[in-house]
Amino acid sequence: MLEIVFGLLLLVPAALAMYLGEHPRIFLEPVPFLLIFGLLQIVLFKRSSIFRSVNGLLLIGIVWLLMFLISAIPFFLYGIDFVDSLFESVSGLTTTGLSVMVDVESLDMSLLVWRALTMWVGGIMIIIVFLYMLPLFGIGRSVFFNELSGSGSSNYSMKMKNAAKSFIYSYALLSLINLVLLLVCQMDPLEAFCLMCTTISTGGLMCTNDSVMSYSDPIQIITIIFMFLGATNFYLHYRAIHRKEHGVYRKNSEFKMMLTWFLGISVIIYLLVILDSGTTGMGLAEHYETFKNALFTTVSLGTTSGLYINDFTLYPEQCILLLMIVALIGGSSGSTSGGIKISRLRIIYEFLKNSFGKVVHPNAVYDVKMDGSSVSNETVQSALIVFLMFVITTIVGTILILIIGITQPTVNGQDIDIIDSVGLSISSISNGGMGFGNFGPTGNFAGLQDSLKVLLIILMWIGRLEVVTALVLFTPSFWKELTANRRHRVRNRSPPKSFKH
Repeated sequence: MLEIVFGLLLLVPAALAMYLGEHPRIFLEPVPFLLIFGLLQIVLFKRSSIFRSVNGLLLIGIVWLLMFLISAIPFFLYGIDFVDSLFESVSGLTTTGLSVMVDVESLDMSLLVWRALTMWVGGIMIIIVFLYMLPLFGIGRSVFFNELSGSGSSNYSMKMKNAAKSFIYSYALLSLINLVLLLVCQMDPLEAFCLMCTTISTGGLMCTNDSVMSYSDPIQIITIIFMFLGATNFYLHYRAIHRKEHGVYRKNSEFKMMLTWFLGISVIIYLLVILDSGTTGMGLAEHYETFKNALFTTVSLGTTSGLYINDFTLYPEQCILLLMIVALIGGSSGSTSGGIKISRLRIIYEFLKNSFGKVVHPNAVYDVKMDGSSVSNETVQSALIVFLMFVITTIVGTILILIIGITQPTVNGQDIDIIDSVGLSISSISNGGMGFGNFGPTGNFAGLQDSLKVLLIILMWIGRLEVVTALVLFTPSFWKELTANRRHRVRNRSPPKSFKH
């Protein structure tokens, strides 16, 4: 199905290329192979009756790899280096937003539309993975509730396939509203489409060299709003749009916490910038511009979108540290944003608070609660593990980037210092789209050596799969169990007792 969907999706930029007189061949050549192979697999194979979670996890890895390779084909046929093509593909589908393209405005518009589509598909793909693919082999519901922990989803009772359809409908509806508002602001239709794709998916790849810096205030404000909505739990969107529940956003503590968090950080950055500038007698317009820039930067990094309207690397060092933390935390659970997620930090905070209370009152019984509902021990444990793995992976990524930067000089001879390394690691793992230091909004990733690009590709993929799910694929126990499962299926046509739990 995935091959067929991508085969049909490639026809969109192909038609645009024909209309604009560009290069439709780069999109049309893969289409027959994708449609034929996809249809053959549907006809010749059927769903396994003894499909196990270990097979499903491998399938998830293969699905993402297949998407990366398919999406890279147009870039490669356009004449871009394979590693760079794969980098753009992975960055788009994982909704990270890092780019190795120096001058995107010199590229064919149809290719930029394809890049935008990969982000839009990547944003919705995480919903399909959690709500459609994983339930096929029995672990979807537990993973789903871990992802929506603390979001008011304790009473969730829809069938998973219906949930996926409803969430996808909400995603498409928000995209349409975003596009219409941008067109009302008299934005170029193709540029509006690209911005819509990158905003609601919290992707970050735009079809202009200066992101959204040169656009009008209304467009920038609309972008802030829809970046925030893209990073909002889609279960809330479902309740607001489908169930017509009034006040669902106002009553949800995670939503209110994210809103307060972004506004609070924006005010702090605004004040730090004002104090650092030492400017007296600033007019109202200057104060508005400074706060708008701070708010846009905070929301963009906090939602892991990666769009920008100013160079925040010129902010005071305290601001940079705050923005790094914001980028690592990310947005809400059940959204298109990456990062650790605010809900997990809330669960960990409540757990730690209860642990301290247990020391003072050993006989007391404490329960972790979110929005009045108890959170299971399994969910608390999952939040702790994901948080720990995010931190460890960020540290390891930083060390590896530093080592590569020292042993292999960049193409343009640019040194990679500790700030650059931390920024690249956080941006890749949290799918943030913007680094810090020399690799901030106006930085150039084209000069990175291929080995470092490959490392960032791996980190982007690991971050998109919430770290733990991806790292499991690299453990010996996973492959040992996969081999054992396969051997027993071939011999007995049924799984051994150890797999029947």
